[in-house]
Amino acid sequence: MLTLKYANVEEALDMVNAQDRGRYFLCTCPECNKREAFIYKNNPNFLQCNRENNCGMSVVFEYEENKKVREWRSKYESEDGTLTPEQKKELVYISRLFKHIQYNTENETLDNYRGLSRKTTEPFVLDLKSEKIVKNMFQSAPNLFYSKKLYQEKNEKVNYAEMPEMIKRNIVFPIYGDDGLVDRVIMRSTIDPHISKKEVQLQVNPNPKAKDFFKDIPQGSKYVVITEAIIDGMTFREIDPEIGLYSMTGARKWRRVIEDIKAHKNELKDKIFIISTDKDKAGEESRKNIAAALEEEKLTYIHFTPDIEDVKDANEYLLRDRNEFIKAYQKAKHGMLIDKEFDLKNQNSDFVINRLYRDQKNGIVSLSITYEGLNIRGLSVDVNEQKINYPNESLSEERALFFGEKTESILKSISSKAPFNKDFTDIRLKENDNSIQKPINILKYHREGKFTKRIDFQIDDLVIKNVEVDSLPNDKDPLIFYPRETETKNKVIAATKEFNNRLLGSIRDYEKSLIKPQERNCNIGRNIER
Repeated sequence: MLTLKYANVEEALDMVNAQDRGRYFLCTCPECNKREAFIYKNNPNFLQCNRENNCGMSVVFEYEENKKVREWRSKYESEDGTLTPEQKKELVYISRLFKHIQYNTENETLDNYRGLSRKTTEPFVLDLKSEKIVKNMFQSAPNLFYSKKLYQEKNEKVNYAEMPEMIKRNIVFPIYGDDGLVDRVIMRSTIDPHISKKEVQLQVNPNPKAKDFFKDIPQGSKYVVITEAIIDGMTFREIDPEIGLYSMTGARKWRRVIEDIKAHKNELKDKIFIISTDKDKAGEESRKNIAAALEEEKLTYIHFTPDIEDVKDANEYLLRDRNEFIKAYQKAKHGMLIDKEFDLKNQNSDFVINRLYRDQKNGIVSLSITYEGLNIRGLSVDVNEQKINYPNESLSEERALFFGEKTESILKSISSKAPFNKDFTDIRLKENDNSIQKPINILKYHREGKFTKRIDFQIDDLVIKNVEVDSLPNDKDPLIFYPRETETKNKVIAATKEFNNRLLGSIRDYEKSLIKPQERNCNIGRNIER
């Protein structure tokens, strides 16, 4: 970022060869000397080069006459912010038209548009279907839909309906303000896929405070993604219907998003933000600026960047390989907690943390885990003491669950990285290879009468003790009862049907190996029990 000092606004405008274009000045960029920079009239302290991936320089102007700058800004905010009665009437009509088409008509071309379902796209995009309808839409709001550039050059309002390329833009992404009226639209075309400019943006509401970003955060969402374009925001919504989104209308438009986040900080302080910008120069700069702003506000954030070749954004990733995109999203959500020093890929274990929550008061992390077909509840980690708390641990003779040092180290490390007062779910530490099943080793076997057996067993890095197996005569219809929490009698361990069948098979194999059915202790697993 470059900082330049001038006596007043007029001097700065003269130095960059500013040309009045209505809401903004077209300027020569001080860095690349191309006439593609702009200064908004309501923000004369800032110049931006529009050549995002070639220059993209941001320039801050400092003025000696600050009072005159405030007067300048106030003047243009008041002048540009007033809607005429005709404009207000047209704005209401266009807003109603868009919402009717969005929610009450068939939008066949938007079914599987860019790999997205209509359920996902409905709140954000509509299809005007034909050039005739697009033309009628423009004609219905002549005081809103006219070329501002031609108005400055010729002093006449040329409606977009008279421009052949504009009436081919049937795909509309409306941005609604807090009052429910359209502030801005992004327009694309499926009528002519080879149209010269893929996307155009039109400011419908002339108010300089008109919203220039999309915002949709469902109540109760834990994650909020910030993307460079609404198509990328919808891409995340496609695979996670609960995710909230902020979508910019360009890599340089991040400031308004951050302003909104600051304004609603109390509502958003418990969210986890996912920053997903394009893999190019402009996107990288935007990503760093957003991260710095969130850091300053002490908000939690993580990064999502496509890690495959020739893919620059989230939607391209989805179209290239939906399954890999889903995996990458899950990895990004939970990667902030997983320590790279653990070689999890070589474990060949099905290890999923179903839920993790860190309490701010005492630093205790509550855990629920799926491990090799077993769901284990009631675990917690004391982060300060670096200690795993097991169910019934205070009653040493009743403790039924033991993890080895390898797994305990992973749980302690992940728990230490977890932010306070935030729920994490479905932290998948590796993709399970279903072709490899860890053996179940019987450590202790004891019969209690004719119909009851009591066993201890080990699978990989886990030992479970005091499991009861009851059956009818001749071991028919066996039922497995895992230990419960002593005081509440709540389940500590639950198993899938498949795991129970495997366990019963291991018990039968063990019984066959016995010369005489009797209580027998093994040394396997003693390195785990402590």
